[in-house]
Amino acid sequence: MTTLRIVAVVIALLMTMCCAQQLPGLNIDVEHLRVSGVSSGAAMAVQLHVSYSTNFDGVGVLAGPPYWCAMANLASALGACMLEPELINLPLLWEGTAFAYAALSIDNPVNLKRSRAWIFTGQLDTVVKSECVAKTQQYYQKYIPSSQISYTDTIPAEHAMISNTWGSNCSYLGFPWINNCNYDAAGILLNYLNGSPLQPRVPMNMSNLLEFTQDLYMPLNISPSVISMADQGFVYVPTGCRNSANVCMLHVFLHGCVTGIDDVGNTIAVHAGLNEWAEANNIVVLYPQAKRSQAVPYNPQGCWDWWGYTGADYATRLAPQVVAIKNMIDALSSSKLSASRSSVAA
Repeated sequence: MTTLRIVAVVIALLMTMCCAQQLPGLNIDVEHLRVSGVSSGAAMAVQLHVSYSTNFDGVGVLAGPPYWCAMANLASALGACMLEPELINLPLLWEGTAFAYAALSIDNPVNLKRSRAWIFTGQLDTVVKSECVAKTQQYYQKYIPSSQISYTDTIPAEHAMISNTWGSNCSYLGFPWINNCNYDAAGILLNYLNGSPLQPRVPMNMSNLLEFTQDLYMPLNISPSVISMADQGFVYVPTGCRNSANVCMLHVFLHGCVTGIDDVGNTIAVHAGLNEWAEANNIVVLYPQAKRSQAVPYNPQGCWDWWGYTGADYATRLAPQVVAIKNMIDALSSSKLSASRSSVAA
């Protein structure tokens, strides 16, 4: 390698290091984290909730299966967990949860009793049958009092994020995977998980939607692509949370398959409906991003790992995607504003 090429490589590396877009350190209530998601994002939301039940006290599940449903088997994920609910063995899933705790790979499931769970399935969902989502409700009933679980199956919606302000027809299946059903799923789940009414939503401020570099938060400094995660993610930081004197809530929202940044840009982060409520109530919203992978790991639809393509520990605190998201949460909760402000998401 010539001296000129070496200098060029060094300059490129330095530019990457200096220009990496870090998450801002904020004053976050770390004992009352909430997480929600759609489809594979809902499955990952459940995995985060169960893995870190000491910290998460609320979960929102839109068209998602119960914890460890696939049991590290893609055929089970595509079959039982999405289309054949009679094959979902809840006692076995509860045993798997107990085993994971005994192996110290998840928090004590007893912690789940303080949680609230909001679960939604569309009547017209042809991707994940409503009966499969009902199994998620039944899974949680072993740990969470029924009075703290909300289950909705009355909206004639297809498989999508559900909105009352933006999106396709309620019965449509496809891009951009947000359907306008005159039903504010984001607001209803945020209010339910809060346990008391939030302030009414207000317009989001686009300058508060920031893009950050996900590779800063990968386990063992691996590249995000190694675990089918995108290079960039999004975070919405309400105006009120810029002041470190204000304690803010943190909500993690996980997109579904084929709706990550490389497929739809910032569409989900802008139009899912959470930011308007977040702006009015000092809720920081983290939007981690998965991506398609055609080789290893094999994840051609850009789904979150809920069947084991990153390894057998995919549903625990040892899972690389779970670790990466937890690292993002820890960075946001550092209470020290980043020296270099993240860029505004275009």
